Amino acid sequence: MIETARLTLVPLTLEQLYLHITDNHQLEKKLGLKKGHRELTEPLLSIIRHFTIPRLQDPTLDPLYHTMWMAIDRQKQQFVAEAKFKGEPDETGTIEIGYGTYSALRRKGYMTEMVAGLVNWASHQPNVQRIVADTETENVASQKVLEKNGFRLFDRVENMLWWEYII
Repeated sequence: MIETARLTLVPLTLEQLYLHITDNHQLEKKLGLKKGHRELTEPLLSIIRHFTIPRLQDPTLDPLYHTMWMAIDRQKQQFVAEAKFKGEPDETGTIEIGYGTYSALRRKGYMTEMVAGLVNWASHQPNVQRIVADTETENVASQKVLEKNGFRLFDRVENMLWWEYII
């Protein structure tokens, strides 16, 4: 777990991830949380089913780089955002992060705070030298999350912007 000012960031176990994709608040019940605005939509559902779950079932992989991390607002006792790394550090020490918050909870600073917590955690992991993320050119809110967390724009491919944080 990672603690930030308002949030507790929890990496889901395989069992918890199965509860997460049932999408009927079983995960909240299991963790003693209140029902909130948690949404699980495509393409995230497919990513979890076809990539995250199989990788969590592989004992040779570090689950912290493959699972979903859920942000819990400690005061509200609800999930407010989620993120994941897209694998372990590569040969250059680079990892990629993806993230999102629920539509009802946007513009409250949750994503900026969650990304800050995960960047801080990653910066203390062996073999991590760089964190990258992509955003669509029109997703200004996501770009601001990265800018506030010290990421810099380093590439553009069609409608995708690529950002990096050097540790």
